[in-house]
Amino acid sequence: ERAWNQASGNLVWPMLTCTNYQSWSVHVQCNLEGIYLWDAIESDKVERRHDRLAVGAMLRGVPEDMHAMLLNKKSAKEAWELLKTMHLGADRVKEVTAQKLLSNFEAISFKTGETIEEFAMRITKLTSDLRGLGETSIDDA
Repeated sequence: ERAWNQASGNLVWPMLTCTNYQSWSVHVQCNLEGIYLWDAIESDKVERRHDRLAVGAMLRGVPEDMHAMLLNKKSAKEAWELLKTMHLGADRVKEVTAQKLLSNFEAISFKTGETIEEFAMRITKLTSDLRGLGETSIDDA
């Protein structure tokens, strides 16, 4: 246990944000593997103490307003799955939205009776919406 405390204390725990789930999850998985707690995420058959240690380790890398939500899960595995579902689901929605906006951008044309200023505003809004989603392929357009 002393070795675990020493090892876990020296690890860097990145903070989960709205945009870094992929890199966060790889980093936290590596940390949990390094302190022999990844089994709590992969298996339902783990000592309760190790399960709670894994949840405690995950709490180091999530915003405080998520702590209660994770602590209310029955296991570290359930807590991990919740984070995964929340963030990957958001990524899928973001990707679909970006594809739709890109299609709109590629098909943009003047509407009957539209002024140049109105057309420019539509282009600007589409560009802004795409950049807000992290899309950079329209920079050269």
